[in-house]
Amino acid sequence: MNKEQLLDIAKAFFKAFDPESKVEVLDQNGPEGIGVNWWIKVESPNSGHLIGKNGETLQSIQYILRLMASEKSGEFLPITVDVAGYKEKRESELKELALAMAQNVKTSGYPQEMRPMGAYERRLVHVALQDFPGIKSDSIGEGELRRVKIEPSDEANKV
Repeated sequence: MNKEQLLDIAKAFFKAFDPESKVEVLDQNGPEGIGVNWWIKVESPNSGHLIGKNGETLQSIQYILRLMASEKSGEFLPITVDVAGYKEKRESELKELALAMAQNVKTSGYPQEMRPMGAYERRLVHVALQDFPGIKSDSIGEGELRRVKIEPSDEANKV
């Protein structure tokens, strides 16, 4: 699938919800080199409705667009959809929160758990903390309660 074909699919999808939406497709890696091949940016006067509570509607839209594009191309296409910069802002906030919590864990020596989040957000946290000295991160819990636990690493306890 090429950029123009994906743009046609995305435009048709968003025009059905909001005729005033503006859609752009970038064929690049996503923020922080997560490895997203297609990045769809959407601007809309109704962006709040497209994002939904805690980005849940946006996640569903992203899933549907992935299915539509993958069906048309005959192969899985990794696609990220960002409405009104929500994803970029959320990723930045998560990274800052993870680093602040990691510093707190390193200073206090006590583990901390983040709120439950989806797999993509947990991955962002793990990537943000992978080179943080003296701490480790793990995903714990089941289903919708799965979250990241940040704790001192074994190396941090060796003095």
